[in-house]
Amino acid sequence: MSAGQFFCVLAVFVMTVMPAPASLALAEGGRTEYVIVQSEESTAAERHAVSELAQTLKQITGVEFEVRTNLTEVPRRAIVVGPGRLAAQLFPEVPFSELGPEEIVLRTQGQRLLIAGGRPRGTLYAVARFLQEYGGARWWTPWASTIPRRSRLTIPQLKVSAQPAFESRDPYWFPAFDRAWAVRNTSNSQSANLDEAWGGSVVYQGFVHTFYALVSPEKYFREHPEWFSLIKNQRTAERAQLCLSNPQLRDFVVQRVQEWLRESPRAKIVSVSQNDWHGACECPSCQAKDDAEGSPAGSLIDFVNYVAEKIEPEFPQVAVDTLAYQYTRPAPKTVRPRPNVIVRLCSIEGNFGAPLDDPSNAAFAKDLRDWSKICQRLYVWDYTTDFSHYQQPHPNWFNLGPNARFFQRHHVVGLFEQGAYQSSGAEMAELRAWLLAQLMWNPYQDDRALIEEFLRGYYGRAAAPFIREYLNLMQKAAQGYYLTCYSPPEAPFLGFETLAQAERLWQRAEAAVMNDPDQLWRVRQGQACLRYAWLLRWSQLQQECRQSGGTWPLPESRKAVADEWFARATQPGPTGWKPVTHLNERGLTPESLRQQFQADPPNLLKASARFSRPPAPLDIPGLKPKRYLDLQDNLANFVVEPDLGEFRADPDASDGFAFRMPGNHRRWGFSIRAGRLPVPAMKGRWQVYVVARVDKTVGTGTEAKGYAFEAGVYDEKARKMQTSRAIRLDAADGVYRSFLLGTVEFHPGSYLWVAPAAHPQVQAVWVDRFCLVP
Repeated sequence: MSAGQFFCVLAVFVMTVMPAPASLALAEGGRTEYVIVQSEESTAAERHAVSELAQTLKQITGVEFEVRTNLTEVPRRAIVVGPGRLAAQLFPEVPFSELGPEEIVLRTQGQRLLIAGGRPRGTLYAVARFLQEYGGARWWTPWASTIPRRSRLTIPQLKVSAQPAFESRDPYWFPAFDRAWAVRNTSNSQSANLDEAWGGSVVYQGFVHTFYALVSPEKYFREHPEWFSLIKNQRTAERAQLCLSNPQLRDFVVQRVQEWLRESPRAKIVSVSQNDWHGACECPSCQAKDDAEGSPAGSLIDFVNYVAEKIEPEFPQVAVDTLAYQYTRPAPKTVRPRPNVIVRLCSIEGNFGAPLDDPSNAAFAKDLRDWSKICQRLYVWDYTTDFSHYQQPHPNWFNLGPNARFFQRHHVVGLFEQGAYQSSGAEMAELRAWLLAQLMWNPYQDDRALIEEFLRGYYGRAAAPFIREYLNLMQKAAQGYYLTCYSPPEAPFLGFETLAQAERLWQRAEAAVMNDPDQLWRVRQGQACLRYAWLLRWSQLQQECRQSGGTWPLPESRKAVADEWFARATQPGPTGWKPVTHLNERGLTPESLRQQFQADPPNLLKASARFSRPPAPLDIPGLKPKRYLDLQDNLANFVVEPDLGEFRADPDASDGFAFRMPGNHRRWGFSIRAGRLPVPAMKGRWQVYVVARVDKTVGTGTEAKGYAFEAGVYDEKARKMQTSRAIRLDAADGVYRSFLLGTVEFHPGSYLWVAPAAHPQVQAVWVDRFCLVP
């Protein structure tokens, strides 16, 4: 050993035994004595972590931190980044070789600081957590961050070892697909394009719903119908699954999975999962397995286990991923997933207005508990948006934290939180993406405090109180409502009184940040989502406003509101933001929605008053004036989506108002729910009449035949039609007529509905009222 080498080792030894300072001053007064030490064996991800650390420390302190590598002697004041020879020498107590792939270590020794982690992503995450916890950095979105300016940056003595609560963490919202945001917020999402320099991610071959990707019906059904579901004694590939007990099919799938994995040598998970519909095989063999196991998951797990066992010798590091989804959601009684099988349990039927361990979600909670007892690698596919209306208020914010904790307590190791993944601009998308990323790292953080932190950091301290009050308002209004991931615009928490309060809160938030262009833009984007809810129910909300004696909080021109909403949704915005392209999963665009609102409907705020005592219909045989229930159109809860109908003043209607639906669709645009029926309607049997008229053009031949509209009573809870009738075109002559639909007993799940028949000759269907005759 040379004298120089001896001195270096001795110096390191002496530094490790000297008393540790109370804190380390990384920068002070525009200067730093610290250098960043990069290991000469560092990976691309660790070199990226060094760059991220140096750049962000400069943003915080204004000081340039020198980066050094290939050192023979480490300075007394050094930030050592990543594992390697020097890190092991300086911090011998850290078991670098035993660190998990995402485990982080923050350690001080003397005046030195270690920021490192396991490979491939640990050091990246160590830097990200360090900058957040001790530098105050926050990366809210790809276009908005808070990097505090500090002339003096000190850190306490550290001895931190941590790793994420979930091995797979995917806040599947559009803003979360930015890879810099993902790494900084410790998301290892497959959708964030994380290459080697960004730590990479777990590579999937396939993802979900892969049965037909593995066994194409177009190629194989004709030759092998026995490979596909037997349904009602007939083999079919139409919205069906595979025959999971067929021995030849099993071996063929094994072969296909092996081919997939040879084509994708980096893959660590391969998907062998059911199609996105029902249609399970009913053959005697599959049925016997499912009956014995008490769930169609019996034949599924037995099948997936077979595939997983066969591929394991060649691909020992690959797991086979499958779904517990819809009909396979309940766990089997005795069959157990192999250690190399991932079961991904889906919550799609859940009430997202309450935590998933709430009594309203008892069935899902039971399934989660059952799977957690038998599955070594349990993932959850959770749903955090409204796929029918990305911009519609969806009050689930305060349930995300309880749900993450519920999952972690029951040994879930992978979490996929599906949100509005196709476009920017979804309602509170930025909050949910950031909050979910934090909770996936550590679900035991105070989620309410995280929400408060985001509101202040993203929208500004002046606007935050009003937006927080908005969240509380919507959550309270939705209590008791079964909030699904396909909730409609007529959900009861979206009534006039609630939306008017919400609108005033967003207007106050806007006024509070009027002098800050960045925060003003963010508030206006949030407010635009609330305007979406106004636009879809404009006529009904005007009617509710009028009935309640309330004050209309918006311009009275729907076209003007729609144009302003469109401008906000499609404007360029800051770097990192992308204009809105999708308003729902089906692909509705902002332009398509705006086009629906280019003509203003009649202003119901200024229309003549309704007649207080509408006359009885004259065409109902034997009707006695006080022996029927008159259900006027103002009881309706209707869907616009985007413009299926609207209230209009009509002097020919019994009370001067009716609900007009254009004749070009078949949706149940008009409905009256059981909760809005008079109390007497819930007792006894009633003849149900709909009073309606039809505007039509003159036609001849086959064009003059067919149906003008349909109407009926549907029991939502029993999922069956109680009565219905299609009204022929020739029975509709342009004046209001009473049409008997049938005789029913109403139940709590009943509702009356009307839908046009999309006949080319029908211009519009006007609904005046329903009449119930005992």
